Amino acid sequence: MKSIAQDFIPHNLLHPKLYIAPYTPIPLTIDGTLEKWSSIPFSSYFGDIIGNTSNDGNIVSNPPSPECSTRIKMMWDEQYLYILGYMQSNKQVIATYHERNSPIFHQDSDFEVFVDPCHTCHGYKELEMNALSTVWNLMLDKPYSDGGCEHSGRIAQPGDSLYYDVGGQRTCVQILEGRINDPTSSKNTWIVEIALRHEDTLVGQTFCRKPTLGDVWRINFSRVEDKGNINWTWQPQRVWNPEQHVHEGQINMHLPDAWGYVRFGPPLGNELYHDNNDNVATYIGEISQEDILKGKGDYQWPGKLAIMNVYYAQQYHKKMRGHFASSLTDLHGWIDPLLLKPFQNSVVSWYVDESSFQLSILDSQGYLFKVTHDRLLTVTSPSNVVASE
Repeated sequence: MKSIAQDFIPHNLLHPKLYIAPYTPIPLTIDGTLEKWSSIPFSSYFGDIIGNTSNDGNIVSNPPSPECSTRIKMMWDEQYLYILGYMQSNKQVIATYHERNSPIFHQDSDFEVFVDPCHTCHGYKELEMNALSTVWNLMLDKPYSDGGCEHSGRIAQPGDSLYYDVGGQRTCVQILEGRINDPTSSKNTWIVEIALRHEDTLVGQTFCRKPTLGDVWRINFSRVEDKGNINWTWQPQRVWNPEQHVHEGQINMHLPDAWGYVRFGPPLGNELYHDNNDNVATYIGEISQEDILKGKGDYQWPGKLAIMNVYYAQQYHKKMRGHFASSLTDLHGWIDPLLLKPFQNSVVSWYVDESSFQLSILDSQGYLFKVTHDRLLTVTSPSNVVASE
């Protein structure tokens, strides 16, 4: 008999990158020094936002050269998620914005962090930062393509409904090689060091808590150059294209369901779990695709990927026919049957009206996955499924 793990191989082949951040018992000083990060492994190198290849003849992948490499490291404690971004460049590092909450990417070399702690695609946070350590903090109530809008100190004042800013965030920039704003400096290395306070990240969130050991958040990173014409990311922004019937990269960071993961791991030198042979294994840093296929990623990923497959098909159905579909049969040809197959007898509810929909899938472990027309994605544990209906 084929195992459940085998059923989910197609899903896990599409699993985003996952970085296990070690716990630090001593809060980090954000001062731009690298010594405290020396034992923490780097992530893989950033690539083009759409990935290595494009399935759309009108979009050309623009991968960075080795001279423009970007990597990150992460750690955490009870109050902060700590991030180190390490960037090299063979072009000018531009930094002109000095005022807080300026739109950094419009003009400057830009490092960005996106965090969705509850995996809901709503109420997620974005930080943009230039080489002068000028920051712009945003909260998106939902993605722009789903009718969302920016909440920030750029567009609103304290007390306004669209105001959002952070209280405990700390940042620092260090220029290790070259000079900023110097067109003759052709070899530059600069780092950003960031402490994201959990309390700030969790503003507007109703489905999750401060992280504890083993928790997993959605996260992605972007490096923007050339006034937004170049966008290199840690995890490619790859989602389902119903028309082309393929997962392909999009030039759009506001697709939280495509982001990578950070898992809040143990201190260095402590085991996180046992491997399949019951050998003690410490996993710190970015885990391999082989480990993902062994089930060491997000165990809820197959359900999330399957229900988002239907979400994208629904959006395409409305674009083509003016309304949402009322059944899976109506979406034939626009969904991926391989991803839906493990759940084909588990679509437990389907609500549609002229302007909205809500879909639910129940997996074999009793987890209930829901998505709405505006991309609100929720997962209810087996013990709470009945109470949530």
